[in-house]
Amino acid sequence: MTQVTSQSWLQPDWPKPAQQWVNRSLGELDYQVIGSLALIKGWSLGYVYKQKTNKGDVFFKATASLPLFSNESQLCATLYDLFPNAIATTLAYEPRQQWLLTADFGTAFVDTVPLSDWALPFNVFAKLQQRSIQHLDKLIDSGCIQRDIRNLPDQLTAMFANDNITARLPKDMPQSAAQISEVMTKLTQQINALLQLGLPNTLVHSDLHIENIAPNTALATEPASEPFIYFDWSDACISHPFIDGTYVFRMEKTPAKQQIVQAYLSQWQSYADMEALHEAWHLAEGICYAHQAVSYGAMNHILDHDMDLLHAFENAFRRFMVNLLNK
Repeated sequence: MTQVTSQSWLQPDWPKPAQQWVNRSLGELDYQVIGSLALIKGWSLGYVYKQKTNKGDVFFKATASLPLFSNESQLCATLYDLFPNAIATTLAYEPRQQWLLTADFGTAFVDTVPLSDWALPFNVFAKLQQRSIQHLDKLIDSGCIQRDIRNLPDQLTAMFANDNITARLPKDMPQSAAQISEVMTKLTQQINALLQLGLPNTLVHSDLHIENIAPNTALATEPASEPFIYFDWSDACISHPFIDGTYVFRMEKTPAKQQIVQAYLSQWQSYADMEALHEAWHLAEGICYAHQAVSYGAMNHILDHDMDLLHAFENAFRRFMVNLLNK
């Protein structure tokens, strides 16, 4: 996988090179570009633009090149080949720059929907994860990184030994040497226990929440075999499937949350009964927080440029330490 050393939007003439690539790529597909790229969102991890054309809106995304980010442009092209009705239509991609051009796929859910609306998308996503198992080699070749949960204790131990990272940790977070040692012991124990339950590694989104899911209305002229489009795959990896519980784990315990968990776990009953699956889900929570802490720790070099990212870093480490100390 080839990556640039600097984010493309830091170029002094940005977004001119992106516009030229978009124009050329769409021209090769017989699209007529109308106007210029219109910025939708831009921050330290990526920039998203909308481009009007004679065939409707298309979307351009430039993703950050980071140690624990997959090559989103190349990966999405492969995901679209494998699961065309569950992924935004890939029109063009440039893997070196990590540029992606997709067709409009409709409107995503908003975070104000009832929590019960999460249940079916998570149920369907579990099926997608299981279908991915036979394609893991192809996904890895396409830039999807491998993040085995066995590596988390060593990765976090190295981060807690890094002064540049520990200087940023929230002051109200437990972080004595004894507390870190206790957490690492518990993390290792929970990883070993989760692995004993035998669920396979799968495709993991790593940022799976309702705002990264859209009802599948794009295929208006033919029946859609998938009810949802899943997008924003920059954090994607190959890992334990329950890593994608990151947002669900953090919800307050309510009947709606239990509905989501039940809908998701019900698709894994070919691997274990529901009692064992609930045990695995419980074990996975602290491991999931560890995964998120490692993700944000790997962004240490860009945290000064984005306060939202710094707050996410602090919350990830606090959540990880507090959860495991309370187990």
